[in-house]
Amino acid sequence: MSGAWECFRVALRLGVTSFGGPVAHLAFFRQEYVERLRWIDEDRFAELMSLTQFIPGPGSSQLGAAIGHERAGLPGAFAAWLGFTLPSAIILVLVALGMGDLTDPRAAGALTGLKLVALAVVAGAWLGMRRSLAPDFRRLAIACAVLALLWFFPAPWMTLVTIILGGLTGTLLLSSDPPAAEKKESKSGPLGWIALITFFVLLAMSIGHPSPLAGIYRAGSLVFGGGHVVLPLLQETMVDGGHLSREAFLGGYGATQAVPGPVFTFSAFLGVKAHILGHPLAGAAAAIAAIFLPGMLLLGGTLKLWNRLRRQAWSGPAVGGANAAVVGVLGVALLRMATDGTIHGWSNALTVVLLFALLRLKIVPVWALVILSAVGGAFLF
Repeated sequence: MSGAWECFRVALRLGVTSFGGPVAHLAFFRQEYVERLRWIDEDRFAELMSLTQFIPGPGSSQLGAAIGHERAGLPGAFAAWLGFTLPSAIILVLVALGMGDLTDPRAAGALTGLKLVALAVVAGAWLGMRRSLAPDFRRLAIACAVLALLWFFPAPWMTLVTIILGGLTGTLLLSSDPPAAEKKESKSGPLGWIALITFFVLLAMSIGHPSPLAGIYRAGSLVFGGGHVVLPLLQETMVDGGHLSREAFLGGYGATQAVPGPVFTFSAFLGVKAHILGHPLAGAAAAIAAIFLPGMLLLGGTLKLWNRLRRQAWSGPAVGGANAAVVGVLGVALLRMATDGTIHGWSNALTVVLLFALLRLKIVPVWALVILSAVGGAFLF
């Protein structure tokens, strides 16, 4: 239980300080779990990141849960998910109840500061992963090819395609290392199969069902490509289904952009505003469970299979190619963050350089730098 409590505390800190969306979350996770705590190494981090790209749901939350599972089993996975989700869910419940005000005049400046520090964190993560996962010409070529494909073909499903292509290319171009000694793992038992069966049964029951919870579960089951892609499916359920006005829906989604943690916690706002289960807190909890449950069931059902595949002779080159593809995925995300209007003028650019230098020199902890960036942004931008 102490391991689960440790997972919760670390994830809670990340849930409070991880601004910038799913890609930035991955960079914050790498900084914390790989570099600072050393709970997993770079290769395993990239493997788990690849796995979460193969299954629907909130990739950053699933990655955090997978790391928690590595650390402390199922209790660790749940604790890591809960810690990362709780802060933004509480904020959005308060916003839905009218107790939160995200329209303060200094809020725009604070958000600018948070975007800039997120960009610096992602840049540092990309450099570190490039050095570890694409150190030679062949793997760097795979990373560059993936970056180019995703830049010119930005459809959400292309991320999955490029990782598969990276793995296939790795089997052709990369050499196979001698198999490493595997750590002893507990037998999976029936839990993985139960998780997969539960996922498909609930999905079948949700199809065509008019209730908001069924629609929220369906949205969480069918979304690839990160939290923002879930918006159209949720709008179809909540707005087109008559459970919420369009104005309230868009207002809540706008508030979601101003809070840390996973975008999927938008469902907490929907649970309150749509009066699900007739009580604000019960509705928020039910909506969060409905949207996160599909991805977590799939993660639980596929994690053991993924671990078994790693033992196959061809898995080393395939994983090497897939990991190199992950470098390309993060690279194109970094380019998009840098060119989507985050940086306005020389002052913003110099701020990113300064924040990047502070991160690389490890002068200030990441969580403290996030807070300083928000406070500084509120007064400077």
